[in-house]
Amino acid sequence: MPVPRHASRNLVLRPSFEPAEVRAFADDSGWAFFAEVDADPERGIFYEVRWDTADGGTVHYIVDEVVDAIYMVARHDDPSIAEQVADRIAAALPLWTLDELLNDFDVHVYPAGWAKALLRLGAGAPKQADDEVVMRVKESIGHTNAQVRAAAVWAMVYTEWPVFRDVLADMAETDADPDVAAEAAKAVREFDRVASSAS
Repeated sequence: MPVPRHASRNLVLRPSFEPAEVRAFADDSGWAFFAEVDADPERGIFYEVRWDTADGGTVHYIVDEVVDAIYMVARHDDPSIAEQVADRIAAALPLWTLDELLNDFDVHVYPAGWAKALLRLGAGAPKQADDEVVMRVKESIGHTNAQVRAAAVWAMVYTEWPVFRDVLADMAETDADPDVAAEAAKAVREFDRVASSAS
């Protein structure tokens, strides 16, 4: 079965979770195991397990090496059904809530921790733009540390929020670090490609 069109928000699992919990929940939910994909960092492929659901959707367990986090995502051709499945996962498994992701970001002062918390916040952000997340990302693009600014680029990419398109375009033109500027420019092209395909 092809991957359905619409994805739910990413459901970021807490470090304390056990993979057996996920397997048990998948079995209890009646999901049918479809495939396991080994990681291939050179090709940008993450380790992933996919299940098919009885209603024509899919559920994915992803070990994301960019954000150093594990999350799940539900997909369905009907976005409301994808979110319903995500809600059931959120009620059953140990996940970071948005408030917890925001608070985790707020307690980090040093660049390495700041960048990691920002990446996780971007990966776990809701589908619709959230002012609290936007504020923290915009705060980060002015950081003196290039690692933090690069994390801000990735966080914006993960959210896929159109509000960030012009922010990224500005970073592509003005960031002092050429690598960060190049990543921002690449992100702008991807935002524009997605917008063009949706129109």
